[in-house]
Amino acid sequence: MIGISFYLNDSDAKKRLIEASECGVTRAFTSLHIPEEKGDLAERAKELLHVARDCGISVYADVSKHTPVHLGIESLMTLSSLGVSGIRLDDGFSVKETLSLANEFYIAVNASTLSKQEIESLLSAGLHHHQLLAWHNFYPRPETGLEETFFQQQTDLFNELRIPVCAYIPGEGEKRGPVYQGLPTREKDRNRCPFTSAVDLYGCGVTEVYIGDPYAGSSLLKRLVRYQENRIIPLRIRSLHIEGTYSVRPDVSRDVLRLVDTRSVKPVPPFRTVERRIGAITMDNDGYGRYRGEVQIAKTNLPANANVNVIGYVIEEDHELLSLVRPGRKLELVTV
Repeated sequence: MIGISFYLNDSDAKKRLIEASECGVTRAFTSLHIPEEKGDLAERAKELLHVARDCGISVYADVSKHTPVHLGIESLMTLSSLGVSGIRLDDGFSVKETLSLANEFYIAVNASTLSKQEIESLLSAGLHHHQLLAWHNFYPRPETGLEETFFQQQTDLFNELRIPVCAYIPGEGEKRGPVYQGLPTREKDRNRCPFTSAVDLYGCGVTEVYIGDPYAGSSLLKRLVRYQENRIIPLRIRSLHIEGTYSVRPDVSRDVLRLVDTRSVKPVPPFRTVERRIGAITMDNDGYGRYRGEVQIAKTNLPANANVNVIGYVIEEDHELLSLVRPGRKLELVTV
């Protein structure tokens, strides 16, 4: 699933919730206890939660024991009537309090910090895996995002326990203050194409990907929602000779992606038999006999071959996606 984030001090939050809903987004994260928030929190929170609910967006919120006081509500249980589906608790809650809240909300535990022993203690105390979400942190300061191996170990831990895992990627445009350097879970995603990061996270076993920054952008959201629905990787290309959806062979070649059902019985004369740099889209010509017409995409730089025509290129921003295409899966070539 794809989710956005909205914040109480963002004057455009309402507009962004509506835009996300129109793009097909059904999840949102917000924080209801961060110290940077100012103004009439109670009314602002209620307004935005009502907007999210009216848009069909399920809200998951960071909370603390101080949240009811800050928002002027009777207790955390009141958040349910405001449209909150799940809550992420800070360290101040006892196991007994957590069990009680789990009767009303999904409980998001900290996937970035909890150990196997700690989560097994919660499960032994009476929480069930279907009541839980494993929610990674985001890291505003550069150089503090999670290291990849540690992230994968934590994600694998929760997947083994059948607890869905959530993680963050930065947005495409405006970044959230006070640092304004993106809100990724992994450091590698801080300055990376957000779409590529999302595809990568799904491949690592993440169930729900959230854009941590307040502005996601409708173009990014539409691409993410479409990928969420069909798991077809779109590659933006420049070519006059090919487009459409293709399957990749199940046997993995070292240097190229080989597209299924592209060979031809018709002649393919040689043309543009030039160097094949990474992202080059090629078609075998008559020189390769029965392979004529086979379309490939270079995963690395390759020399010119008199038997291989270059018929287009994947744009540079999408080169990283080439390594994320799984064997036997589909990709879509989209001309831009």
